[in-house]
Amino acid sequence: MPLITLRQSRRACLADLAFYALAIAGLAAALWLNAAAPSWQPQSAARVLGLFLLGLLLWSLLEYLTHRFVLHGLQPFQRWHALHHALPQAHVGLPTWLSASLFATLVFAPLYLLLGGVWSTLVMLGVLSGYLVYSAIHHAVHQGLAAERAPGDWLARRARWHALHHQGGASRCYGVSSSFWDRALGSHLRARGSAPAGSAPPKPAAPEARHSAAVRQRTDP
Repeated sequence: MPLITLRQSRRACLADLAFYALAIAGLAAALWLNAAAPSWQPQSAARVLGLFLLGLLLWSLLEYLTHRFVLHGLQPFQRWHALHHALPQAHVGLPTWLSASLFATLVFAPLYLLLGGVWSTLVMLGVLSGYLVYSAIHHAVHQGLAAERAPGDWLARRARWHALHHQGGASRCYGVSSSFWDRALGSHLRARGSAPAGSAPPKPAAPEARHSAAVRQRTDP
Protein backbone atom coordinates (compact mmCIF):
# COMPACT_ATOMS: atom_id res chain seq x y z
CA MET A 1 0.00 0.00 0.00
CA PRO A 2 1.51 3.38 -0.98
CA LEU A 3 2.33 5.90 1.73
CA ILE A 4 0.49 8.65 -0.17
CA THR A 5 -2.89 7.87 -1.74
CA LEU A 6 -4.24 10.67 -3.90
CA ARG A 7 -7.72 9.29 -4.42
CA GLN A 8 -9.62 9.88 -1.18
CA SER A 9 -13.02 8.77 0.07
CA ARG A 10 -15.88 11.26 0.41
CA ARG A 11 -15.60 10.89 4.19
CA ALA A 12 -11.89 11.75 4.09
CA CYS A 13 -12.63 14.80 1.95
CA LEU A 14 -15.25 16.09 4.39
CA ALA A 15 -12.95 15.29 7.32
CA ASP A 16 -10.27 17.43 5.67
CA LEU A 17 -12.67 20.39 5.51
CA ALA A 18 -13.59 19.84 9.17
CA PHE A 19 -9.92 19.62 10.20
CA TYR A 20 -9.04 22.98 8.66
CA ALA A 21 -12.18 24.61 10.04
CA LEU A 22 -11.11 23.45 13.51
CA ALA A 23 -7.52 24.58 12.88
CA ILE A 24 -8.76 28.06 11.98
CA ALA A 25 -10.96 28.17 15.07
CA GLY A 26 -8.00 27.07 17.19
CA LEU A 27 -5.71 29.77 15.81
CA ALA A 28 -8.40 32.42 16.28
CA ALA A 29 -8.95 31.28 19.88
CA ALA A 30 -5.21 31.37 20.59
CA LEU A 31 -4.97 34.91 19.24
CA TRP A 32 -7.97 36.00 21.29
CA LEU A 33 -6.51 34.57 24.49
CA ASN A 34 -3.22 36.39 23.83
CA ALA A 35 -4.83 39.72 22.94
CA ALA A 36 -3.90 41.15 26.34
CA ALA A 37 -0.21 40.32 25.96
CA PRO A 38 2.20 43.30 25.92
CA SER A 39 3.21 42.58 22.33
CA TRP A 40 -0.35 43.34 21.22
CA GLN A 41 -0.77 46.65 22.99
CA PRO A 42 0.91 49.02 20.50
CA GLN A 43 -0.83 47.40 17.57
CA SER A 44 -3.91 48.81 15.89
CA ALA A 45 -6.95 46.90 14.71
CA ALA A 46 -6.05 48.00 11.18
CA ARG A 47 -2.71 46.19 11.40
CA VAL A 48 -4.36 43.04 12.75
CA LEU A 49 -6.89 43.07 9.92
CA GLY A 50 -4.17 43.90 7.42
CA LEU A 51 -2.08 40.87 8.41
CA PHE A 52 -5.12 38.60 8.11
CA LEU A 53 -5.89 40.00 4.65
CA LEU A 54 -2.22 39.57 3.73
CA GLY A 55 -2.65 35.89 4.57
CA LEU A 56 -5.67 35.63 2.28
CA LEU A 57 -3.71 37.29 -0.52
CA LEU A 58 -0.72 35.03 0.12
CA TRP A 59 -2.94 31.95 -0.13
CA SER A 60 -4.45 33.11 -3.43
CA LEU A 61 -0.94 33.53 -4.85
CA LEU A 62 0.21 30.14 -3.52
CA GLU A 63 -2.91 28.52 -4.97
CA TYR A 64 -2.25 30.01 -8.39
CA LEU A 65 1.50 29.34 -8.51
CA THR A 66 1.16 25.78 -7.23
CA HIS A 67 -1.61 24.91 -9.66
CA ARG A 68 0.03 26.48 -12.70
CA PHE A 69 3.72 25.78 -12.24
CA VAL A 70 3.79 22.69 -10.01
CA LEU A 71 0.66 20.66 -10.75
CA HIS A 72 0.79 21.55 -14.46
CA GLY A 73 4.50 21.96 -14.96
CA LEU A 74 6.63 19.87 -12.66
CA GLN A 75 6.94 16.10 -12.51
CA PRO A 76 5.93 13.96 -10.71
CA PHE A 77 3.21 16.37 -9.52
CA GLN A 78 1.94 16.93 -13.05
CA ARG A 79 1.49 13.21 -13.51
CA TRP A 80 -0.28 12.88 -10.17
CA HIS A 81 -2.58 15.82 -10.94
CA ALA A 82 -3.58 14.12 -14.19
CA LEU A 83 -5.69 11.77 -12.07
CA HIS A 84 -7.92 14.69 -11.07
CA HIS A 85 -8.37 15.73 -14.70
CA ALA A 86 -9.08 12.16 -15.77
CA LEU A 87 -11.60 11.58 -12.96
CA PRO A 88 -12.94 15.06 -12.10
CA GLN A 89 -15.76 13.87 -9.85
CA ALA A 90 -13.52 11.63 -7.77
CA HIS A 91 -12.14 12.95 -4.47
CA VAL A 92 -8.53 13.49 -5.46
CA GLY A 93 -6.02 15.40 -3.34
CA LEU A 94 -3.35 15.23 -0.70
CA PRO A 95 -4.23 13.48 2.56
CA THR A 96 -4.75 15.84 5.46
CA TRP A 97 -1.61 14.79 7.33
CA LEU A 98 0.53 15.70 4.32
CA SER A 99 -1.12 19.02 3.48
CA ALA A 100 -0.94 20.07 7.15
CA SER A 101 2.74 19.12 7.26
CA LEU A 102 3.45 21.21 4.17
CA PHE A 103 1.61 24.21 5.61
CA ALA A 104 3.58 23.90 8.84
CA THR A 105 7.03 23.54 7.27
CA LEU A 106 6.78 25.57 4.05
CA VAL A 107 4.45 28.39 5.12
CA PHE A 108 4.20 28.80 8.89
CA ALA A 109 7.85 28.14 9.75
CA PRO A 110 9.21 30.85 7.39
CA LEU A 111 6.51 33.28 8.58
CA TYR A 112 7.42 32.56 12.20
CA LEU A 113 11.09 33.23 11.56
CA LEU A 114 10.24 36.45 9.72
CA LEU A 115 7.44 37.91 11.87
CA GLY A 116 7.47 36.14 15.23
CA GLY A 117 4.72 34.15 16.89
CA VAL A 118 1.72 36.50 17.08
CA TRP A 119 1.98 38.11 13.67
CA SER A 120 2.86 34.91 11.84
CA THR A 121 -0.20 33.32 13.43
CA LEU A 122 -2.39 36.13 12.12
CA VAL A 123 -1.04 35.72 8.59
CA MET A 124 -1.41 31.95 8.88
CA LEU A 125 -5.03 32.42 9.94
CA GLY A 126 -5.62 34.20 6.64
CA VAL A 127 -3.74 31.53 4.67
CA LEU A 128 -5.73 28.66 6.15
CA SER A 129 -9.01 30.58 5.76
CA GLY A 130 -8.20 31.00 2.07
CA TYR A 131 -7.34 27.33 1.77
CA LEU A 132 -10.62 26.30 3.40
CA VAL A 133 -12.59 28.50 0.99
CA TYR A 134 -10.64 27.01 -1.93
CA SER A 135 -11.28 23.45 -0.75
CA ALA A 136 -14.99 24.07 -0.22
CA ILE A 137 -15.35 25.67 -3.68
CA HIS A 138 -13.44 22.89 -5.40
CA HIS A 139 -15.53 20.23 -3.66
CA ALA A 140 -18.80 21.98 -4.48
CA VAL A 141 -17.87 22.47 -8.13
CA HIS A 142 -16.85 18.88 -8.78
CA GLN A 143 -19.68 17.30 -6.80
CA GLY A 144 -22.35 19.20 -8.72
CA LEU A 145 -23.39 21.45 -5.83
CA ALA A 146 -22.58 24.62 -7.77
CA ALA A 147 -24.88 23.59 -10.63
CA GLU A 148 -27.90 24.23 -8.42
CA ARG A 149 -27.01 27.90 -7.92
CA ALA A 150 -28.47 30.80 -9.90
CA PRO A 151 -26.38 31.78 -12.98
CA GLY A 152 -25.21 35.06 -11.44
CA ASP A 153 -24.37 33.54 -8.07
CA TRP A 154 -20.74 33.83 -6.92
CA LEU A 155 -20.30 30.07 -6.60
CA ALA A 156 -21.82 29.54 -10.06
CA ARG A 157 -19.32 32.02 -11.48
CA ARG A 158 -16.45 30.15 -9.81
CA ALA A 159 -17.79 26.90 -11.31
CA ARG A 160 -17.86 28.39 -14.82
CA TRP A 161 -14.32 29.71 -14.36
CA HIS A 162 -13.04 26.33 -13.23
CA ALA A 163 -14.84 24.67 -16.14
CA LEU A 164 -12.73 26.74 -18.51
CA HIS A 165 -9.65 25.23 -16.91
CA HIS A 166 -10.86 21.64 -17.22
CA GLN A 167 -12.30 22.01 -20.72
CA GLY A 168 -9.75 24.37 -22.20
CA GLY A 169 -6.75 22.10 -22.39
CA ALA A 170 -5.80 22.86 -18.76
CA SER A 171 -3.72 25.80 -20.01
CA ARG A 172 -5.62 28.67 -18.38
CA CYS A 173 -7.85 29.73 -15.49
CA TYR A 174 -5.70 28.17 -12.79
CA GLY A 175 -7.28 30.05 -9.90
CA VAL A 176 -10.16 28.29 -8.15
CA SER A 177 -11.08 30.61 -5.30
CA SER A 178 -10.17 33.76 -7.25
CA SER A 179 -9.55 34.85 -10.83
CA PHE A 180 -7.30 37.75 -9.77
CA TRP A 181 -3.92 36.24 -10.60
CA ASP A 182 -5.14 34.73 -13.87
CA ARG A 183 -6.28 38.16 -15.02
CA ALA A 184 -3.19 39.90 -13.66
CA LEU A 185 -0.80 37.46 -15.36
CA GLY A 186 -2.76 36.84 -18.57
CA SER A 187 -3.66 33.19 -18.05
CA HIS A 188 -7.40 33.91 -18.31
CA LEU A 189 -7.35 34.35 -22.08
CA ARG A 190 -9.46 31.84 -23.99
CA ALA A 191 -7.57 29.06 -25.72
CA ARG A 192 -8.54 27.99 -29.22
CA GLY A 193 -11.27 25.37 -29.23
CA SER A 194 -12.05 25.72 -25.53
CA ALA A 195 -15.48 25.41 -23.98
CA PRO A 196 -17.91 28.38 -23.70
CA ALA A 197 -18.00 30.33 -20.48
CA GLY A 198 -21.33 28.82 -19.40
CA SER A 199 -20.06 25.28 -19.40
CA ALA A 200 -20.17 23.19 -16.26
CA PRO A 201 -17.25 21.13 -15.00
CA PRO A 202 -16.93 17.96 -17.04
CA LYS A 203 -18.36 14.68 -15.82
CA PRO A 204 -16.43 11.42 -16.00
CA ALA A 205 -16.66 9.76 -19.39
CA ALA A 206 -18.50 6.47 -19.74
CA PRO A 207 -15.31 4.39 -20.02
CA GLU A 208 -14.14 5.57 -16.58
CA ALA A 209 -14.60 2.17 -14.99
CA ARG A 210 -12.37 0.57 -17.63
CA HIS A 211 -9.47 2.99 -17.47
CA SER A 212 -9.52 4.31 -13.88
CA ALA A 213 -7.32 1.50 -12.59
CA ALA A 214 -4.75 2.21 -15.31
CA VAL A 215 -4.84 5.94 -14.55
CA ARG A 216 -4.32 5.33 -10.83
CA GLN A 217 -1.40 3.07 -11.58
CA ARG A 218 0.25 5.76 -13.68
CA THR A 219 -0.44 8.63 -11.29
CA ASP A 220 -0.23 7.26 -7.76
CA PRO A 221 3.18 7.88 -6.17
